Amino acid sequence: MKKIITNINLIKSAIVFKVPMRVILNEKEDDDTEVEITVVYDGKEYVGKGKDDLWLYAFVDLQKKLPKNIKIACCITCKHGNMCPFGDIPRELLCTKKLKISDKSDIVDLFDDKVFYENNKTLCDSYCNDYELQSDNYYTYSDYNYLVN
Repeated sequence: MKKIITNINLIKSAIVFKVPMRVILNEKEDDDTEVEITVVYDGKEYVGKGKDDLWLYAFVDLQKKLPKNIKIACCITCKHGNMCPFGDIPRELLCTKKLKISDKSDIVDLFDDKVFYENNKTLCDSYCNDYELQSDNYYTYSDYNYLVN
């Protein structure tokens, strides 16, 4: 079992703010890592759970438990945060904030470009000023928006 203590960004009424985040990873031999993400917001503890190396399902579960007016703001919820089409790389996404992605083939090509990949990989719980929430109006190779809605 591994524990990570860090912060995560949340958004309320277009204002971004940090809250403490605790992640507990229970790595299994069958590659189904159990992930538990806990945040404290407004004096209440919220816990999201899932089984995957990318933490996707735990973030989806957490988002569904948070108040409706609060959104998680990190790379896994960002329109620029793309998952690997060849299989998940633990906690890692490809940031495409400098590009317009139109379909899966664009992402496949970028993952094949080793230099681009090395320069643009990011952690799923990271955040930058180019953050924009995923939407149906912009292609992102990620199941987050589909699963959370």
